Amino acid sequence: MLSADWNSWVRENLERGCTPDSLVQVMLARRIDGKEAALAVTQALAAVDGAPTSTGPCWPDRFAFRSANRAIVGDRTLRVIARIERPAAVLLENVLSPQECQYLIALSKQQMRPSTVVSPDTGEIAMIEARSSEGAWFVRGHDATIAAIETRLAELMRVPVEHGEGLQVLHYRAGGEYRPHYDYFPPEQSGSAPHLARGGQRTASLIMYLNNPDAGGETVFPLAGAAFVPRRGNALYFAYCDGLGRLDSSSLHGGAPVAGGEKWIATKWVRQQPYR
Repeated sequence: MLSADWNSWVRENLERGCTPDSLVQVMLARRIDGKEAALAVTQALAAVDGAPTSTGPCWPDRFAFRSANRAIVGDRTLRVIARIERPAAVLLENVLSPQECQYLIALSKQQMRPSTVVSPDTGEIAMIEARSSEGAWFVRGHDATIAAIETRLAELMRVPVEHGEGLQVLHYRAGGEYRPHYDYFPPEQSGSAPHLARGGQRTASLIMYLNNPDAGGETVFPLAGAAFVPRRGNALYFAYCDGLGRLDSSSLHGGAPVAGGEKWIATKWVRQQPYR
């Protein structure tokens, strides 16, 4: 349980105009459990009159999977497994073939480095306890296989290929996790400025599952009370920035600890403008 002092701090800062996501970020930095932080902010928002609220669901224009249960994307038919409205999120099957999953894992194994995050104060890259994984980055169009995957993902997400960051492959061993966080760059934090200058705000994420962990490893959305189990070839899309640049704080998410086996994923982030 969050202490009374922290609950009071949340209410006071909401009353003076702080955004919900900025408060969650501070609590995560103080090593407060993400679920407790999210619950405290949610409860305080319901009790504080005039507290700031974020935009509604950020579905892109013409995004087929907001309502359709299947669609042809490139050379394959994608089907919806699950969908939630807030945040705007949909779990799809058949986004990657088994061969593509195996290829990305094999390609990444010799390039793994400890995973990092962006410091909210300085914008520098740093390692933190809340993220226990290793990863490999590939520039956009790294090879023919990755270029073909990126073309498919761009069509799926309704954004130009040039708006995508390079593909990132992540590996979580047993016990590995990524505590709840946001993928977008909080505009009120000074460390976000150099990243926003390279293509604007992130608008959406696509997490592709490359294998089947034996237990755990779900992608969780604490504010929505939702969890998605990783299965090879499936992908989870979620959006958090609308056409006016408004951000959806309900997109707080994390990777639950891997309770058995290991977890491999590939992530694609997209920006408002072409990414440099």
